[in-house]
Amino acid sequence: MDIRQLTTFRTIADTLSFTQAAQLLGYTQSAVSSQIKHLEAELKAPVFAYEHRQLSLTTTGKRLLPLTEHLLSDYHAIQALSTNDTMTGTLRIAAPESLTIYRLPPILAAFRQAYPAVQLQITNATCQYNRQQLLAGEADIAFMLWPALTATDFIDHDLGSVPMTCVVSPRSATSLTGQTVANTLPFIINEPDCSYRNQFERALWHTHHQRPQLMELWSIAAIKQMVTSGVGFSYLPTMTVAAELNQHRLKAIATTIPNEIHTHVLTRKSSATQPLIQAFLELVHQHFGEVSSVTNSSQAK
Repeated sequence: MDIRQLTTFRTIADTLSFTQAAQLLGYTQSAVSSQIKHLEAELKAPVFAYEHRQLSLTTTGKRLLPLTEHLLSDYHAIQALSTNDTMTGTLRIAAPESLTIYRLPPILAAFRQAYPAVQLQITNATCQYNRQQLLAGEADIAFMLWPALTATDFIDHDLGSVPMTCVVSPRSATSLTGQTVANTLPFIINEPDCSYRNQFERALWHTHHQRPQLMELWSIAAIKQMVTSGVGFSYLPTMTVAAELNQHRLKAIATTIPNEIHTHVLTRKSSATQPLIQAFLELVHQHFGEVSSVTNSSQAK
């Protein structure tokens, strides 16, 4: 087994095409096939399979991919040691939609400026899935919006509470509250695993024995559009609706829902000391500290 075989394996896994991988790597297709055959002989198991004329990873291939990512990242970092002190490699970040849109861009921009040779891979999924990706070795850093975490299989950096707001269309009755609106309008929200959706529904049931009519949508943008149009109400992180509230396209209504949602950034214990991860975490803590200071100053006024 050599580094070329693993590079070829990862390229095929990315493109799901032997032909395209050969073109990207500058090899003949027979050379690519030969490298994979040698890799499979070493592993004593196939890493790719053809099903319905489509290439896919086998179970062995799926297990090999995150290990290959780590090895190639370390390999490129070792190569860079002999030439300069520039930090290189790949950093894989998993985050929910709200943080991807409303918190991560300035952090990613600052990181790219400080470490231009580092490749960033961003995936956007539910908080639970992001956590699974981290534990499976398919992400280096995972963000979650979640209540307190007690698991011991990762390192949890709790970045503080996430302000939440119950919103309706400005055309809705001015006397509505988070409790009374649930009797009159559908609750427009995202997937069942969403932490703040569960927080709202659980509190509404325990305190008022109410179960609102549900309307599930696939994105925060779609949810806001429906609420703005007067179709229903929602309960979202304040950062996601701040612009619409300032522009009077959405209206905040009072609610007694206790807020337990915090921003968490998770890393595996085995990778906690890696320079790329440490550098990114420093920027995360710096950014969230600045956001917290601005929020506290604004609230004081």
